[in-house]
Amino acid sequence: MGKVRGVVVAVSLGLLGGCASSQPPMTPEQQAMALEMQQAFIARMKAGTQQQVAQQAPAPEPVSLISEQELAEQVAAVKGDGGPVEILRVRDGLMIGGSPYLDPEGEITGFSANALAGDIVYALKSGRDELVFKYLSSTGNAEPVTLGTATRDSGGVAFTSVTGKKLAGQNVVPSSTGVLVTRDASVFHYTPGQRVSTIMVPDNYHVASLQKGDFGSTGYLLIEKNEEEKQGLAGLTSIVGSLGETVGLSEADGYMLLNAKTGKLVKLDISTDDKDVSVAKNCKRQNDFVNKCSSFDSYESLYRPDGTRNRGHYFWRIDWMQTPEGPYAVVQEAGTRKINVINLEDNRRVTVLERTLGIASHDVSQTPDGRVQIEAQMGFSKEAVNDSLQAYHAGLQALSAAK
Repeated sequence: MGKVRGVVVAVSLGLLGGCASSQPPMTPEQQAMALEMQQAFIARMKAGTQQQVAQQAPAPEPVSLISEQELAEQVAAVKGDGGPVEILRVRDGLMIGGSPYLDPEGEITGFSANALAGDIVYALKSGRDELVFKYLSSTGNAEPVTLGTATRDSGGVAFTSVTGKKLAGQNVVPSSTGVLVTRDASVFHYTPGQRVSTIMVPDNYHVASLQKGDFGSTGYLLIEKNEEEKQGLAGLTSIVGSLGETVGLSEADGYMLLNAKTGKLVKLDISTDDKDVSVAKNCKRQNDFVNKCSSFDSYESLYRPDGTRNRGHYFWRIDWMQTPEGPYAVVQEAGTRKINVINLEDNRRVTVLERTLGIASHDVSQTPDGRVQIEAQMGFSKEAVNDSLQAYHAGLQALSAAK
């Protein structure tokens, strides 16, 4: 083949330019034939090059998508006879019914669960800016079902389900039945096999970036009041007001629980300022007890610089869940003085733990029979409420008898 191509080139060039000056000039017919031969040669050369490149380049892998119905059937198959179970957070994973659960593909960074039904959706860190969301049943006898992947860039977050459905926003969090994609004033709830539902947030509020309660089973979403920059006298008034809210002298309105179906709002007595931690800068030692610092930086954080929990952050103070009696919340309010149990349906609350000097910390868990337990650090001692709903009803009776 190489020899043939060489001959063709020589002939083509010879015909166009003339091999020797002694040859007579070409007639118009000869020139047309030479041009035709050159174009045919160039076409064959291009075709051979394209074929060679096509053979060397790897073929793109086909994108395999499943339907919403198929995904819903996979979830139903994994769910099986899933039932009530205790679900707790542990480092890098979950504790389900007393047994640890880890995903070999990566670190579990968050989850949402309905302990009564055993439905769990967790977020798995699969890359620097990528999370994979999976559904898992409390039985744990089947492999989890991948629902989709969320990726983050400078423009926000994009969630793409394994069915090809795309949702864009500022944040993505799991619910026990699917995935919530949140924007400042709206939320999209993706559930396999169902139409994406939309929730609107009231004016002057936005969706809280962290959702410790389960939207999938309760229908309630945590929203946060928009922060306003205040300067001069207005800023001073804001600081004084925030201090009063922190110690429980005035009522805050930094957070509310929003019912997505009815629009009902349950106001929570927690300030938005409590989520921040302060770090001193440019400190110089004055004596054994005093350091003089030039400035302080404040920023939102779940943890303090020493690694302990920032107990003022709303994430540690607001829990809500489905119970045999409907959706309830356990909230630390009035600064840090009270832990209240709230019936979200009728917006009535009862204080089950109280300490004038403040409650240092507390943890909430739900047992397989639906009981909501609270364990609180009260100064140097701990107190526990083994059945918050029972304590709630007892408190209502006491309030009724006192009237």
